[in-house]
Amino acid sequence: MIDKNINYSFPVEQTYAKDYLQGNFWKCLYTHGEENLHYWVILPNNVKPNKLEPFTINELSLTNIGQYVREKEGAYLEVQVAYEHYEFEMNASDWLKKKLAIMGEEIVAERIIKGKSTGNYIDVLCRREIGGNDIVSRYTVLKDYNNRKGGANYFCIKATCEANDYEELSHTILQIVTNWDLINKSDWQMAELLTPFMDEHIEPVKFFVPQSWDAKFNNNSDHNFVNYIFEHTIDGKNKGAINSFFYRADAFQNVEDLINSQISRFTIINDLKINLSEINALETHEIQNPHIENLHDISGNLDSESENFHANFIAVIIKTNIGWYYFECIGPKPNLQNNFWEVNRRCLQIMINSFNNLNFDTRD
Repeated sequence: MIDKNINYSFPVEQTYAKDYLQGNFWKCLYTHGEENLHYWVILPNNVKPNKLEPFTINELSLTNIGQYVREKEGAYLEVQVAYEHYEFEMNASDWLKKKLAIMGEEIVAERIIKGKSTGNYIDVLCRREIGGNDIVSRYTVLKDYNNRKGGANYFCIKATCEANDYEELSHTILQIVTNWDLINKSDWQMAELLTPFMDEHIEPVKFFVPQSWDAKFNNNSDHNFVNYIFEHTIDGKNKGAINSFFYRADAFQNVEDLINSQISRFTIINDLKINLSEINALETHEIQNPHIENLHDISGNLDSESENFHANFIAVIIKTNIGWYYFECIGPKPNLQNNFWEVNRRCLQIMINSFNNLNFDTRD
């Protein structure tokens, strides 16, 4: 049974000397099957291939393409590499967290690695009980465009040991999960191409949108504002929408007035319950995009039983000297059945990170 009082270390810097690494680790090359699945990984000398033929884990929609176990004496140590092909763009970090939730993994430590344009990745330490044993696993992720099928291959590596042996193996596990990569990595680590969007109603603005999203102009726009709706339609059904309004700077005195004005639109839905973060708690957030100086966000849920309407709500507001730019994402709530929430969130992230910043410059 898991002891909730244990605090597991989470090293992020390797301390092994070069001579030790050369004498105790080997470079494993996986070259089975399709070239875009080939990878390399650094493993301890006593960790050897156990199963390299792909097998499907149906409940996770994953294909395992590498299983390695520790031989001879010593503590149990297992390494697995798996992937999923998915046609739409999302953060690799969100993709993995969905899998961890399905598996019942408890996250005890994590760090997010931000790609310049390719989204967020994750390095995460988890624990769970399996067959009466406390098991600790560390995961990292990769993502790569699939040049044969389109979409992307989302990869993860997992290094697993028993909880009692984790501290002894923690730096070995760190070495494994942070030293692997694809052999034939493409030049495009995303699932979709990006389409530039431009508008000059208030001032010249431009940003990217994933190719699978359609932009529609609202003819009710006037000289005071312009409205575009970006829709994500799959098999004829809308799975997400980002409603954008561009206003002149003098249209609202502050961000609270803008939010209140937008939320008032939802009163047309009978018995709608709006469960959002406190508006007066909005603050300017740190963001990667150096061309945005003033950004606010708010999120929550929209629910109406009589209309059978249940949705997740995320709004991001950008303020420039000349205009207000309001982006409102409405779509399915986070769930374990599909990736629509993750796809919607990623689209909004791309729009904000590329806002007047098509090179995806960062503040770093």
